[in-house]
Amino acid sequence: MNTGYKTCNADSGKERRQLLYEINKIDFVLKELNLYLDTHPYDQQAMEAFKHYNMAKTKMVQEYTEKYGPLVLSILDMDCREWKWATQDWPWEGGYN
Repeated sequence: MNTGYKTCNADSGKERRQLLYEINKIDFVLKELNLYLDTHPYDQQAMEAFKHYNMAKTKMVQEYTEKYGPLVLSILDMDCREWKWATQDWPWEGGYN
């Protein structure tokens, strides 16, 4: 039965999974580029690609942090009165109704 009411954050689990999936894809590309650059340190095209994907990952991790809490320790809000890293849902928990 459709009541016409929209449930707040009803889609947030799907959005959260999708954003985490995109971060993981970019992380895979970065790891592969890192391995390639270990053996081809002067490849300017690969270095530019690494910079591009690294910036994209940084933006996505920041977006994830703003919406769902810190994904990595380096983005913790140190002005907070609690250690959110320990009190939030882990990326594989919660929010996936």
